[in-house]
Amino acid sequence: MTSSGSIDWTATRNQIIRMAALDLQAIGAGVTMSAEMLQDFDWSLNAMVKTWNATGIHVWTVAEAILFPQAEQITYEVGAGATDHVTQTYVSTALAADAANGATSIEVDSITGFADGDNIGIVMSDGSIHWTTVSGAPSGTTITLAVALTDSALEDTPVFGYTDKIVRPLRIVDARRHDIDSDTDTPIILTARLDYNALPLKSQTGTINQLFYDPQIGKGVIKLWQPVEVVETLVQFTWHRPIEDFDTAGDNPDLPQEWIMALRYNLAESMFTQFPVSDAIARRVTGLAAKYLDVVVGHDRENESISFAPDWGP
Repeated sequence: MTSSGSIDWTATRNQIIRMAALDLQAIGAGVTMSAEMLQDFDWSLNAMVKTWNATGIHVWTVAEAILFPQAEQITYEVGAGATDHVTQTYVSTALAADAANGATSIEVDSITGFADGDNIGIVMSDGSIHWTTVSGAPSGTTITLAVALTDSALEDTPVFGYTDKIVRPLRIVDARRHDIDSDTDTPIILTARLDYNALPLKSQTGTINQLFYDPQIGKGVIKLWQPVEVVETLVQFTWHRPIEDFDTAGDNPDLPQEWIMALRYNLAESMFTQFPVSDAIARRVTGLAAKYLDVVVGHDRENESISFAPDWGP
């Protein structure tokens, strides 16, 4: 027996929509959907997936990110248009020589991973990070800066680079303090709004021990307690990213292959009030929608440890 040897089958937005419409008998086999009907199905498909964002069941959207703290800064915005620096992947190197205040280029140990237009941060002598962008392709050990240094920087101090900022997290589920010199991680407590509000001396610098995340709309907000006096640590965190939109006809789902049937029948279920669907078809579609969603929800769970402790009473 010969099999295909491939495992990359998927479906496009319009294929999912067409199958849902056929399930409802909203169109017949071989019939082309009208542009208006296609638009209606597309709206419901995107709205349905956005609702699934709230379930927290999609382990494939769990990712790691890094927040670069700034000296004495408490609050950081995260998402489209945010000026603070939070990314999913970054590179690091160190200064190969002292850099003077006002310098427009720096010498580093390695330019690997740095590219024209990337964000670049250099730890300054005052303990802050000077952020700018890479101007032109780095060459040899030299990186040219779009904005000159605002302070001096000493040899061997860290230099960070990254390309893209992350989108607004749906939630942050874990956080660690990463020591730059020792390359070690220490857990940070995730705190609730009321608990964060009750913390004393929010502006007093110290060690980052707690993190509060407020999702907001548009841009999320991270608050650190305590803010750092000098940048010697970074904040790593685990977050849930939103499921991507269906924007064009050929877009594949930002979901695993296992979810395609759940997409198909749950989309059909969300649309059958728009058509003269018989009770029999409605029952069938509703049953299959629940069946396939239950299958993938049950499968889409991450293994987690469980701890038990005795109740010693008052």
